[in-house]
Amino acid sequence: MYGGYTYVELKYKPSKDDFIVLLWVKGKNKIEKIAEAVAAESSVGTWTKLSTMNDIVFKNYRARVFKIIKVTKSSGFIYIAYPYEHFDSKNILQFQASVMGNIFGMKEVDELYIMDISFPEKYQKQFKGPKNGIEGIRKYVGTLKSRRPHIGTIVKPKVGLTPKEFANVAYDAWSNGLDLVKDDENLVDQKFCPWKKRFNEVTKKMDKAENETGEKKLYATNITDSSIDRMIERLDYVREHGQRMVMLDVYVMGLAALHEMIKHTRKYNIFVHAHRAGYAAHNRGMFGVNFQVYEKFYRIIGVDQLHIGTGVGKMEGSALYVKRLHDIAIKNKGEEKFYLGSLKFTFAKHIKPLFPVSSGGLDPGMVDALIELFGKDIVIQAGGGVHGHPNGTGAGARALRYAVDCAMKHIPLPKASEKNNDLKLALKKFGYADPKDIKNVLKYEKNNKQKLTREVKIGGLAEYQRIV
Repeated sequence: MYGGYTYVELKYKPSKDDFIVLLWVKGKNKIEKIAEAVAAESSVGTWTKLSTMNDIVFKNYRARVFKIIKVTKSSGFIYIAYPYEHFDSKNILQFQASVMGNIFGMKEVDELYIMDISFPEKYQKQFKGPKNGIEGIRKYVGTLKSRRPHIGTIVKPKVGLTPKEFANVAYDAWSNGLDLVKDDENLVDQKFCPWKKRFNEVTKKMDKAENETGEKKLYATNITDSSIDRMIERLDYVREHGQRMVMLDVYVMGLAALHEMIKHTRKYNIFVHAHRAGYAAHNRGMFGVNFQVYEKFYRIIGVDQLHIGTGVGKMEGSALYVKRLHDIAIKNKGEEKFYLGSLKFTFAKHIKPLFPVSSGGLDPGMVDALIELFGKDIVIQAGGGVHGHPNGTGAGARALRYAVDCAMKHIPLPKASEKNNDLKLALKKFGYADPKDIKNVLKYEKNNKQKLTREVKIGGLAEYQRIV
């Protein structure tokens, strides 16, 4: 009982229209009481009995704890079902305020981590999903038949270059084989590199690179702003100049602003490259929300590309965990993987796959491992791994493109480097990530799912965090 009412109903079987939330909780009270507190605060209840509560509210709108996996007397994993009617139509912020809101400030919890959320198809039908996604971007770039991974770079240094300097770096990347050049997350409209001047200089160089290579190129220009009006002005400018992609820092701008901007990008048929800068603050430690929750939001709202991590680079996230994020991006269904904190997922039929982006500490020597982990539906994005090449950006771009082309022919990179000096120098400087390591990890998961599940059920959040 919590506040005079019970929210634990272990015999309850969720309906197809219920939202399912998997959480880790730990506190000073028994796990059952903590679970009830979370369910109450996130639905119809509060800390005390109410004179205003009635049977209709309690029966139809309350959350129900239908499963508890106890680790200790005061900690464990809880599954909560929320009725569809509890939530406001198309209002993601109301959903966040309910399920991902006040519960993080409750004194009953010493640890609280939202592992995953399953969104019913009925809810997903309110949203349109990606307008283009993988297939639309492949069609534009011209890789529908080859199905090779797309390759890109982030202009470095992150900030400080003038518009012309920036454009020259972009040209070196495109003209030597890359598909995508993007702004970094913290570059928008600073005085040393004004957005419009940078855009004009870069697109002139992009046109030149397209004419020289015969390939379509993409520029993900960062239009993120605290003003919706300014973002729309930049979007209009992109459309008027015939460009097809913009970048949005989706986490820091929030779901409401993203939802609004997606309406305009869909209308103009402009691809959205989504950067998740800032998200890690919501994920690391004993309080937080797993990125797969946000990834589902971003896919049903309708971004076309999304950063998911690397599994082999500098960013946090094990190979198994980032592979799961890749699955959520490109698949319509997926099995439950408790040891990764993942519920079974099913996307509505109209929600297209988005194009996952692997970025963060990558270089040409990681291509074999990345393709082993993700397959071919991945954007491999290297910043320092391109510009840090001993012979500069052009050589780094050539090395990355050659690495991908050889991987498509199943030629291992060490062997391929014998006939290509750019790749040879890249491997000498950055090293080689052996795909056998990824094969071993995936094989271990396949053969030890029950063991991994058992270990997390015993070890709790700490063991989960060790795995991911």
